[in-house]
Amino acid sequence: ADSSESKLNLRAGNYKINNMCLEPSSFQVKVPSPDGKTVTDFEKTKLMTRLTYTLDGIRADLAVGGDGSWKIKEIDGIDYAATTVQLAGGERVPFLFTVKNLAASGDAGQFLGQFDVASYH
Repeated sequence: ADSSESKLNLRAGNYKINNMCLEPSSFQVKVPSPDGKTVTDFEKTKLMTRLTYTLDGIRADLAVGGDGSWKIKEIDGIDYAATTVQLAGGERVPFLFTVKNLAASGDAGQFLGQFDVASYH
Protein backbone atom coordinates (compact mmCIF):
# COMPACT_ATOMS: atom_id res chain seq x y z
CA ALA A 1 0.00 0.00 0.00
CA ASP A 2 1.23 3.46 -0.75
CA SER A 3 -0.43 6.48 0.76
CA SER A 4 0.14 10.19 0.33
CA GLU A 5 -2.31 10.94 3.12
CA SER A 6 -1.60 10.90 6.84
CA LYS A 7 -0.13 7.66 8.19
CA LEU A 8 -1.78 5.40 10.73
CA ASN A 9 0.23 5.52 13.95
CA LEU A 10 0.13 2.32 16.00
CA ARG A 11 2.01 1.42 19.15
CA ALA A 12 4.60 -1.35 18.88
CA GLY A 13 2.96 -4.76 19.23
CA ASN A 14 1.05 -7.50 17.44
CA TYR A 15 -2.33 -6.85 15.85
CA LYS A 16 -5.03 -8.83 14.06
CA ILE A 17 -6.59 -7.34 10.95
CA ASN A 18 -10.15 -8.51 10.31
CA ASN A 19 -12.37 -7.74 7.29
CA MET A 20 -9.83 -5.64 5.41
CA CYS A 21 -11.13 -4.45 2.05
CA LEU A 22 -8.97 -3.46 -0.94
CA GLU A 23 -10.68 -1.60 -3.77
CA PRO A 24 -8.16 0.04 -6.12
CA SER A 25 -9.13 3.31 -7.74
CA SER A 26 -6.96 2.57 -10.81
CA PHE A 27 -4.69 -0.04 -12.40
CA GLN A 28 -1.57 0.51 -14.48
CA VAL A 29 0.09 -2.00 -16.82
CA LYS A 30 3.78 -2.13 -17.76
CA VAL A 31 3.76 -2.53 -21.52
CA PRO A 32 6.91 -3.81 -23.28
CA SER A 33 8.42 -1.53 -25.91
CA PRO A 34 8.09 -2.62 -29.55
CA ASP A 35 11.86 -3.10 -29.88
CA GLY A 36 12.15 -4.86 -26.53
CA LYS A 37 15.19 -2.78 -25.62
CA THR A 38 13.97 0.58 -24.37
CA VAL A 39 12.68 1.17 -20.86
CA THR A 40 8.91 1.17 -20.62
CA ASP A 41 6.62 2.99 -18.25
CA PHE A 42 3.37 1.93 -16.67
CA GLU A 43 0.33 2.88 -18.75
CA LYS A 44 -2.98 3.99 -17.31
CA THR A 45 -5.87 1.66 -18.11
CA LYS A 46 -9.63 1.57 -18.20
CA LEU A 47 -11.22 -0.99 -15.88
CA MET A 48 -13.39 -3.44 -17.83
CA THR A 49 -14.37 -5.69 -14.91
CA ARG A 50 -17.46 -4.39 -13.16
CA LEU A 51 -18.02 -4.75 -9.42
CA THR A 52 -15.96 -7.93 -9.03
CA TYR A 53 -12.41 -6.63 -8.55
CA THR A 54 -12.66 -5.79 -4.82
CA LEU A 55 -10.82 -7.96 -2.31
CA ASP A 56 -12.79 -8.24 0.92
CA GLY A 57 -13.00 -10.01 4.27
CA ILE A 58 -9.22 -10.33 4.42
CA ARG A 59 -7.64 -11.39 7.71
CA ALA A 60 -3.98 -10.73 8.44
CA ASP A 61 -1.43 -10.57 11.23
CA LEU A 62 0.34 -7.25 11.69
CA ALA A 63 3.49 -6.72 13.77
CA VAL A 64 4.52 -3.12 14.47
CA GLY A 65 8.09 -2.54 15.62
CA GLY A 66 9.30 0.10 18.06
CA ASP A 67 10.89 1.92 15.11
CA GLY A 68 7.52 2.16 13.30
CA SER A 69 8.27 -0.73 10.94
CA TRP A 70 5.43 -3.01 9.84
CA LYS A 71 5.30 -6.71 8.97
CA ILE A 72 2.04 -8.03 7.60
CA LYS A 73 1.05 -11.63 6.78
CA GLU A 74 -2.23 -12.33 4.98
CA ILE A 75 -4.15 -15.32 6.39
CA ASP A 76 -7.34 -15.66 4.32
CA GLY A 77 -10.41 -13.96 2.89
CA ILE A 78 -11.57 -13.08 -0.59
CA ASP A 79 -7.94 -12.46 -1.52
CA TYR A 80 -8.01 -12.70 -5.32
CA ALA A 81 -10.21 -11.46 -8.16
CA ALA A 82 -10.07 -12.06 -11.91
CA THR A 83 -9.78 -8.59 -13.42
CA THR A 84 -9.55 -7.16 -16.95
CA VAL A 85 -8.31 -3.72 -17.97
CA GLN A 86 -8.04 -2.05 -21.37
CA LEU A 87 -5.01 -0.14 -22.65
CA ALA A 88 -5.37 3.13 -24.58
CA GLY A 89 -4.91 1.27 -27.89
CA GLY A 90 -7.83 -1.06 -27.13
CA GLU A 91 -5.87 -4.16 -26.06
CA ARG A 92 -7.46 -5.92 -23.10
CA VAL A 93 -5.24 -7.35 -20.38
CA PRO A 94 -6.66 -10.02 -18.04
CA PHE A 95 -4.86 -10.69 -14.76
CA LEU A 96 -5.45 -12.00 -11.27
CA PHE A 97 -5.56 -9.15 -8.72
CA THR A 98 -4.39 -10.84 -5.51
CA VAL A 99 -2.77 -10.55 -2.09
CA LYS A 100 -2.92 -14.32 -1.43
CA ASN A 101 -0.30 -15.28 1.20
CA LEU A 102 1.09 -11.74 1.22
CA ALA A 103 4.17 -11.37 3.41
CA ALA A 104 5.24 -7.73 3.38
CA SER A 105 7.24 -5.23 5.38
CA GLY A 106 7.62 -1.47 5.46
CA ASP A 107 5.77 1.18 7.43
CA ALA A 108 2.29 2.69 7.62
CA GLY A 109 2.85 4.66 4.40
CA GLN A 110 4.28 1.96 2.17
CA PHE A 111 4.99 -1.75 2.40
CA LEU A 112 6.34 -4.22 -0.13
CA GLY A 113 6.41 -7.99 -0.22
CA GLN A 114 5.79 -11.29 -1.91
CA PHE A 115 2.49 -13.04 -2.59
CA ASP A 116 1.20 -16.07 -4.50
CA VAL A 117 -0.55 -15.78 -7.86
CA ALA A 118 -2.64 -18.78 -8.83
CA SER A 119 -3.00 -19.65 -12.51
CA TYR A 120 -5.72 -17.69 -14.29
CA HIS A 121 -7.41 -19.46 -17.19
